[in-house]
This record gives sequence, structure tokens and C-alpha cells, in this order.
Amino acid sequence: MQQTTEQDSSPDYEAENQRLRDKKVKDITADKRRLVEVPYTASLAHTMNTLVANKVVAVPVAAPPGHWIGAGGSMILESDKQTGAVRKHYIGMLTMLDILAHIAGDDQVNGGDDGSDLDKKMSVPVSSIIGHCLEGLSLWTLNPNTR
Repeated sequence: MQQTTEQDSSPDYEAENQRLRDKKVKDITADKRRLVEVPYTASLAHTMNTLVANKVVAVPVAAPPGHWIGAGGSMILESDKQTGAVRKHYIGMLTMLDILAHIAGDDQVNGGDDGSDLDKKMSVPVSSIIGHCLEGLSLWTLNPNTR
């Protein structure tokens, strides 16, 4: 505990914290890449491939507007830039933890760990497991110019 206190009060640590406080969200976004997302109909296998291919551990799930209650009751929408028509509603986040919990769940009840059971579990749509881990129901948005 003593080491942490000394490290937290070191001049280098304080200087780094100050540099981060002075930056905007858009300045610290890794590589300023595009948003990686999956549709609510994507299978868990497709979603896992998306996570691995993009080197991320979570993705927002997009659905058509008006059909879903968003995470925490949110209305995080994406509109067409030219027409202003709403195209997407983000309904939550899906993480690797959600997928792993789904794979591990009910194994003892069903008694099987053969390949077909895994294939069946990985073929379900993300909408069927979103929210099983509560973290997936929290969506936060930030203005890119927020410090």
C-alpha cells in the first residue's frame, strides 16, 4: 500500500495525470478508428470474429429504431447526416465476458461439452444474451471535445 501512495504522488505520475486531463476524448481515442459494432441479429460466432479481428473486447449492438428499449432506457440513436432520419438505435454492449458466460452456462445441466453444443451456443443472436452481464446494459456517450 505504501508503494502505491508514493507512486501516486510522484512528480512523473502527477505530470502524466495533468497531461491526460488537458486532452480531449478525441485526442486519446486509440488510432481514431471507426466505431466497431454488430447488428442485433449477428450470431455470437460472428461477433467473436469481429471482436478478435478488430482487437477489441466489447462492441455496441445496433438495432432498427423503435423496436428495442435501449440500455438503461437510453435513446442513443444514429441519424442519416443528410436526411436526419434515424437509422440505428444502440441497445447495449456485448463483451467477451457475455459470450464466455453464455458458453459456460448450463453445461452441467445439459451434461454435454461436445462440439455440436458449442456450435449451437455460438449460433444464437446477440440480442438473446445482451444484458446477461449487467455491464452490457450501461452505455455512455461523450462529446469528442470533452476533456
